[in-house]
Order: sequence, then C-alpha cells, then structure tokens
Amino acid sequence: MAGIRRVNGKFSGINAAVSCCRLRQVQSLLCDAGTATPDGILCSLGIDSRYNDGCTELAKYLFYGLYGRNQLNVELDEFPEEMLDDVILLIKAECVHLYCNPLNYSYLLPYVSHWRNLHLYCMTEAEYEDEEAAEEFKISSFVTMVQDCYRIGVPYSSQGHIQKFDMFMVEKWPLIQAFALEGIGGGSFFTIKYKLMDMSEKLWQVYNRLDPVSLDSLLSEDLVSFEKQWSGFFSSMDLENHLSILELSEAQAGEAFRTYYCHGLISSNITDKSKSRQPFVLFGKHSSLADLESYSFNFPSESHQVRNTGPQGSSASHMVLQCVSPKGPLACSRTYFFGTTHTPYLGNLFPRLMSQIYSATVQAVLSGIKCYSCTSSATKVRKKILSGTGLCFLQMSKCEFSIKAVNKQGRIIPLTDEESHYVVKTASMTVHDIPDPHQDGWDLGSVVFSESFLESSINIQQKDGTVSSDSCYTILTTTVPRYACWLVCVRLKTYFILQREEDTCLGTALTVADAAYVFSSSQLSTPEEGKIIFFSEGLLFIHSQYGSITLSKDHINTIKFYDPVCILIIYLNSCKLYIVLHIISFHFCILCSYRAPVV
Repeated sequence: MAGIRRVNGKFSGINAAVSCCRLRQVQSLLCDAGTATPDGILCSLGIDSRYNDGCTELAKYLFYGLYGRNQLNVELDEFPEEMLDDVILLIKAECVHLYCNPLNYSYLLPYVSHWRNLHLYCMTEAEYEDEEAAEEFKISSFVTMVQDCYRIGVPYSSQGHIQKFDMFMVEKWPLIQAFALEGIGGGSFFTIKYKLMDMSEKLWQVYNRLDPVSLDSLLSEDLVSFEKQWSGFFSSMDLENHLSILELSEAQAGEAFRTYYCHGLISSNITDKSKSRQPFVLFGKHSSLADLESYSFNFPSESHQVRNTGPQGSSASHMVLQCVSPKGPLACSRTYFFGTTHTPYLGNLFPRLMSQIYSATVQAVLSGIKCYSCTSSATKVRKKILSGTGLCFLQMSKCEFSIKAVNKQGRIIPLTDEESHYVVKTASMTVHDIPDPHQDGWDLGSVVFSESFLESSINIQQKDGTVSSDSCYTILTTTVPRYACWLVCVRLKTYFILQREEDTCLGTALTVADAAYVFSSSQLSTPEEGKIIFFSEGLLFIHSQYGSITLSKDHINTIKFYDPVCILIIYLNSCKLYIVLHIISFHFCILCSYRAPVV
C-alpha cells in the first residue's frame, strides 16, 4: 500500500500500481479470440448513458473514490455533477480511449497518468466555453474511438440492480443517438453498425476480486461494522440479570444480528438464499440439525426461551448463534453457554460436555484453516479434520466441516472457480444432534463454530527444480470472543458460601479480593477482568458474568512471578495450559504458603 496518502483514514492519493492493475483486470476480458469477445468495452457516464448503473459501477472500480456516494475528495462537494460525469471510456485490449473535459481532467489525471497507450480527448478551457463546439467535439471523439471496432461490450447492469440486457435501451442513450447525426456523427444507427454485447457478469467477477483498495475497505469499514453487531449483542446480554436471562427468547437475543442483516438486504439485492448465509440464534435442544436447516431469520421464535429449551423442558445450557454481513463476505458463528463450564467444575454435566465438544470443534476449524492455507484443497482438509478431531466418541455423520468461498457481494462461489482464489473464505464446523448421555433417544442440540479468513500462497521454484509453497493466512473475525457464558440464578451461590465459611475447600483466605486481569493460553480465551482471592489451598477468581472459578493447588505445577508489574503465570498439571494473572495490588509474601514451586 506504499505511495497512498491518507486523510482521516481514507485514500486521498492514488496508487498507480492498483489503478493499472484494475485496468489490466478489465482488459484481460478482451484478450480471448472469437466472436464472444468484444473489441472494446464502452463506458459512458451521466446523462449521456441515462445514468446507467453498470457504467457507473465500472467507473467506481477504475476511479475508486472519485465516483459514488462516498466521494473521498472534499473538493468535489461543490463540483457540478454533470461536469464530473462528462466522461467517455472505450477500453481495448492494448489501449484506452478517454474523453473528458478541462474541468474534470485534473481529477482523472492521477488515475490515468500511468495507463499504457492512453488516447486522451480533451479541449482547452477556452475552447470548452463554446457549448456547441464542446458537444460536437465530444461526438466526434466518440466516433473516432469506435471506428476500428465491430463488437462493443457494455456494462449494462450493476450487481445491485440486475437488468435483462436490451440493446434498444442502449440505443436510447443520448450519446448513442448522437452517433447517427449527419456531419459530426457516424451517419447511421449505432446498433446497425456495431454489435452490442453485455459484459456485466464478466465484469462483476473482476470487481469481486480483493485488491489493496477493496481490502482496505473491508477492514476499515465492513469489519468494523460487523464487530459492532457483536458488541451490540454482548451489551444486550449484559443488561439481562441472572433471573431475567431465563425469560430471554431467541428473537430477543438475535435482534441485533437480524436488524443488521435485514437493513443491509434492502439495498444489496442479494439473491443467494443459502441457509449458511443468514443470521440465527438458537437455544439448547432447539439447535438440532432439523432446526438449523428449517430456520428462517424472518420468523424468529418468541416461544423458545432459555428456561424451556433444555433436556426434557429444563433450562438450556447453551446457544448457537451466527452473524452475517448482508453486503459482504464476513460471517462467523459461535456457541456460548448458560452456567459454569470450567474445570475445576461446579455445575451439572450438560454445560461441561457441550463445552468440551465445542472446544474440540474450535480446534478443528482453526487447524482446518491452517491446513487449507498450505494445501488449497478443501477435500484433503475435511478428511484430515474429521479423522483427527477429539470427537471420536460421536458418529462422524454428526460432524460437518466445510470451507466456502464468498465474494464481496456475499454470494457463495465454488472453490473450483478461478475467482475463489481472490475472495474471503469461511471455515465452519457443526456437531449436530449431540446425544444426551443420561437419556437414550434424547438430544442436547448442536454446537457450531466458524471463522472468516484470508489466505495467500506463492509457489517457489528452488534451484534443483523442486517447487515449494510459501503460504500464510489471517483470520478476520478473530476479535469475536470464541467463548462466553452467562450465569443463571441457580448457579450464584458458590462465592457467597466461600465468603461465609472461615475454612473452605480452598482453605483459609490469605488476601482480600484484588482486582485482576486473567488470560489463558487456550484458544477459547480472551482477557477478562474480575476479582482474585488467594486461599491457603488454592485461589478463587470471581467474574461478574462467568461467576466463581476455583483453582486448587493440586492442579498447579509451577508459578512464575514477575515484579514489579505484578504478573503471575500459573502452569497447570497434566495439560499444556497456563494462566496469566495481572494483579492490581498484590503481596509477594502470600506465595510462601504455596507448595508449588515459585520462580
């Protein structure tokens, strides 16, 4: 992205490499021989094409930031629109013809100055003052542009407004009608002399390829908006107290995702009805495979609540949820929990079982993304993941893993298509209809997890002739918490019992409750703020959302203390996990009572 100047986080300068690259992408459509390939692509803006959406879309692509509602140049605010739109482009395989006026010339120049074989048609300011002469110059320039052509392509439709191609509607464009004028025009009807071809769909494939400009827009605009929806979801959940959360319905919990998606669809005109590309929130056993497949975001359930979607009508222990960008490629799904799921463990079996399955699902998806970035084969990844997950006690038919390519319009395209190499991917896994270990024939529901990611690989030929691949990937939705849980009223008593008893299962309290930040090496973990209390036989972490988490000394292998920043790293027995504590006010002397080695 070097060479691009930015103002308020937006592009104010032009990257010549990106501008030329976008032009070459369009010109590549003209390189194939045969009657199906036009000699050039015509793009006329403004009144000359009756404000054709397809032409405007091509102009936005080539002159990014100059056209459209989100113009980046503040100097254009008072610039007459008809002057800026006074542009005619004819793109050929080896050259470009451009008509413009002396007023918009300086705005177009940074984009086109590096274009190869550019034929520029522009009057001087003094010449342009004669309106009749200016119109005649425009028409004669257009006639000169197309004189060597026989087949001419037109970007007739935009992705947001698909229309059936009608060459007689093109014939009504003022520019095309002026072509028939005697003397200054071509002297005959344009559609008789030239064969018109619709290039819309081929151009859409070009537009949907990610490049530095569209990637910047994805990260600085689309991803920010997407993350705000998750923040809104967590804010609404945090407003629920431990009693009212039982009354929470699926419709209430998913309102933020549903509103975001529905409002975006109004202007996107997306026709893809794939079930995997819609938002949902489902509780407990109501997240079965049948429920996931039949769900419609237009009809969320008010009757399915936390209190009645668990086994045999009890309260739910988990929920599955997905947020989808309505006009872009971003999507991710999560499984969150009601009640405690940690070890050492204070709740019933169901949350813990589902949490363990979910943890294995997360590991599988993250491993799948890494593997795909190296192999680019979804089939190999799927086979490896399903044979290597920690879900061997379940039937593999209950596990579904997939990687899908999604273009900038939010449409799924086959991984076998060439265009799939240039778009965002979504890796997802569902473990559905998990059996109830206590009741034959009953299911606990499903767990889901997915991430949107970008991958890139380069084949490198070594001196000995062998070819190796250098690859990398970036998970775009990694900031969305992979784990969360909310306590319900029946699970609030642990800390209060520990407070009242002088001698507890953790022994005698050595400190008061100190503010602390806790972070685990688990891939499910995010930094959390709470209170930490050290006891003679362990420690207790108290979190407003997760409740009380106990850690006995029997589970501790080694403790490392870093002073003066008050950082504790606690390494656990029988696993590779460690816990990092940043304690606001802390006394080193309490560590002396611990049998675990202190480094």
